[in-house]
Amino acid sequence: MTVTSLPVNLVKKLWASQLWVEAQDDIFFKRFIGEGENNIIHKKNDLKKEKGDQITLGLAMKLSGAGISGDSTLEGNEEQMTFYDMSVTIDQIRNGVRLKGKMEEQKTAANLRQSAKNALKVWLSEKIDNTFFTTLATSPSAGRVLFGGDATATAEIVDADKLTTTLISTAKRKAMLATPKIRPVKIDGKEHYMMLVHPYAARDLKTDTAWLNAQKDANLRGDKNPIFSGALGIWDGVILFEHENVRLTTDGATSANVAWNTLLGAQAGVWAIGKEAFWEEDTFDYGNQQGFATGIIHGIKKSIFNGEDFAVITVETGAKAD
Repeated sequence: MTVTSLPVNLVKKLWASQLWVEAQDDIFFKRFIGEGENNIIHKKNDLKKEKGDQITLGLAMKLSGAGISGDSTLEGNEEQMTFYDMSVTIDQIRNGVRLKGKMEEQKTAANLRQSAKNALKVWLSEKIDNTFFTTLATSPSAGRVLFGGDATATAEIVDADKLTTTLISTAKRKAMLATPKIRPVKIDGKEHYMMLVHPYAARDLKTDTAWLNAQKDANLRGDKNPIFSGALGIWDGVILFEHENVRLTTDGATSANVAWNTLLGAQAGVWAIGKEAFWEEDTFDYGNQQGFATGIIHGIKKSIFNGEDFAVITVETGAKAD
């Protein structure tokens, strides 16, 4: 009997493709990622086509001069343009599992290849998500941070300095009036900012009367855009998402919990891809042991130009544990 089977190299590519699709579906930040400038995370694929370990992005500042009126001479009075740049460095991350041996595989009817793929998929998606959360909330620039309550510094935050609707609106105004302005993203023709909040901060927000009244209108009902999926709610044009990976530290007064909630605008971060997720298989001990590995060559960085966070407002609040 003649049978047809896939060549080994095609099997690897198939599993790599499946793993990458499934991993991306599991990434929380997927809804914010795109190759255009109207995305929270700007995905750059240039290094998939060209060799190198770094990509540089430029920012052209808006002209701010008064210009020339009447018949005054413009020649020699032109305004000088200002440019800033930032670089994203990529690196390879990998992880793998190795089965004990053929006797161990004999003991179970489970599909260990599938189990290995699932385990590595979860690891990869969580690794990418955790990097996004940590990168966006770490080391906010001085002009891009707000504090809850009466606090004026991280070390002054206490449990009572909670996340409120007033603070959310303040963060939005700070984004709108920043120089350069932090651009909202357009969703179905409407402009919105995004805000990631820790579950403890979300709990406190739910005691805010203004928030409760606003959510009674179910203002996200009927919105089909995937970016709204799983949203906590919306306030003053800011869509809030609750997630356990939002940075939480004990840097407050007398080691109080501090939630590093983040309001995000367009191009808040950059995700540079050198090589999408790959899948490898190998054998050890004269073919007795089977190993599986996955990895990706990429880089994630918060957008920073001229020393200032480009599209992130960090909102530090108290976050008392339950």
